[in-house]
Amino acid sequence: MPADWKLTNVTVCAEDDKNRLLLAMINLTFEPGNITLLIGRNGAGKSTLLETMAGLRKLQTGSISIGGEPLWLPKRNKKLNRSALLRFGLAMQQSDAQWFAQTAREELLYSMRPYKLPEEETERRMLAALDVTGLQPALLERDPWTLSGGQQRRLALACLLACEPDWLLLDEPTAGLDAAGTSRLCAILEAHKAAGRGAVVATHDLDALLPLADAVIVVDDGAVREAAPAEAARELASAAPQALRAQALLRERAALPPEGPATRSGGALWPEPRELAAAIAGGLAARGGRLYAHAPHAGRMSAGALRAQQPAAKASASARTEQQTEGTRSLEPSRAAPAWGNKLSEPQQRTLDAKQSRWLRPDRFDPRALVLAYFLLTACTLTLGGMGQMALAACVAAAVIAPTLPLIRKWLSVFRAFAIVTVILALIAGISLTPLTFDWSKAEPTTVKLFQLMVIMAFGMPMLELMTPLRLQRAIQQTFGWTARFGLPIHAVGLLITIIFRFIPLLAREWGRFAKLASARGKSGSRLGAVPITMLRSVFIPYIRAILRLAEGMADALEARGYGSMPVKPTYGFRLAFGKADAGLLAIAVTGSFLLLLIGCFVTI
Repeated sequence: MPADWKLTNVTVCAEDDKNRLLLAMINLTFEPGNITLLIGRNGAGKSTLLETMAGLRKLQTGSISIGGEPLWLPKRNKKLNRSALLRFGLAMQQSDAQWFAQTAREELLYSMRPYKLPEEETERRMLAALDVTGLQPALLERDPWTLSGGQQRRLALACLLACEPDWLLLDEPTAGLDAAGTSRLCAILEAHKAAGRGAVVATHDLDALLPLADAVIVVDDGAVREAAPAEAARELASAAPQALRAQALLRERAALPPEGPATRSGGALWPEPRELAAAIAGGLAARGGRLYAHAPHAGRMSAGALRAQQPAAKASASARTEQQTEGTRSLEPSRAAPAWGNKLSEPQQRTLDAKQSRWLRPDRFDPRALVLAYFLLTACTLTLGGMGQMALAACVAAAVIAPTLPLIRKWLSVFRAFAIVTVILALIAGISLTPLTFDWSKAEPTTVKLFQLMVIMAFGMPMLELMTPLRLQRAIQQTFGWTARFGLPIHAVGLLITIIFRFIPLLAREWGRFAKLASARGKSGSRLGAVPITMLRSVFIPYIRAILRLAEGMADALEARGYGSMPVKPTYGFRLAFGKADAGLLAIAVTGSFLLLLIGCFVTI
């Protein structure tokens, strides 16, 4: 049976900056049998709220439960509750972000795999989902990437419907759909609601979806508040549905009476076009063709005009409004506080250390200064030996990279994994089987070499964040461009290095995407950001295909922009120059290198 979905004191921070809040103290309860819209401007937090509800974002504080069952298992909030995951389905904002199988059939089968259905039931659900979404069975053997945007959106919805979840989480579901597809989506949502199930939809398409809504959640800068659909429409002003804007403009132009709205059928939020036309014609006929003389002419509708026309609208649609009000009573942000009482304050909306964020920008330093500083530090590190020297070198490295900690925090898991591998390899190197003993003298060389690599990696991690691939390419071209006169392909070399640096974060991002798929579609229940071992086999090959697809797209983009026919003397859009920040960086590197040399000379342990 469908059950309530509750969010209690939910706070979410940015993955790369724990000081930046994305959601602040969210308290909501969604009841089954209701369609709830999430509305707000771009970047307000609608997608973040949906991803949080789906378990794709880690909670800083608070809890989420479905029918009293926690979404996150109680032990340290690290693993998701698989039985809770099976109760909902999520369709992401970009449909192509979830494809990795070779055919549409495999995508559907992958979505239904966690439910362990019989083969006959799987086939029935697959064909039923295609029929409901308006897709032909012939598309089952096609690559999802070859489908149009609208077809991909329908396939994403079909993957959800085939699982028959209690709850649907939809992010911009009308994007890319034509009028027929939008109408079909509305019918699907109505049927889902009639079955006693619920849906939470983030959207900007209020013309299509607002009439279906039982409740509306307005999201603004990570804070939320509830509103009945009619109230939300009043407050949206110029972003209101087109029918309401047209009605308000007609009132301002004195083509409709001010005392009440045009007749509505079925308690709808706005009249049908024929009803609006009949109201205008009737009013003109009653006054002999003269307009109402109540309002000044205006070139466009104002927010006040849209609000002014709505009190009577509530009265004429009282039956629907009462029903909507009942539906919104279950949404429970604190009513004692002001409407935006949990809105993020200015200090919460920006990084706490603004001065630090200014000089950690990727355009702050010349890449040549960064590379030179890295070479100085790593060269001095390689002269060291012995665990005592490496321990002190680690302290120097920590002091040098400490200011960049906000940038490299996301790489800390890599350091942790490398440390674990170092310990394992040291144990293997030092163990003797006859007799069973551990000899540190045998393990020390391996440990020291791996420790050296870890320190060198620590020095290099900030480079990935403190320079962009384009600036790196420009540094190579400016420094070694003169060699092109002798036939050396320096521009090709610079492009190759740039692409390598560009692909390093892309590889991590793609793996993160597959980890999200494992949770959202595979219902793995593993730790956030991790792919369980049981799914590695089904994920690895699609991951390689995704990387190759990215490489192919990048090659096409480079060819379209003229790479490969580079002139001997190209024209640059900008040039790099050393500045005070680069001088300071090199001073830090020289100081760190000097300390490392002192350690090598005077520390013998």
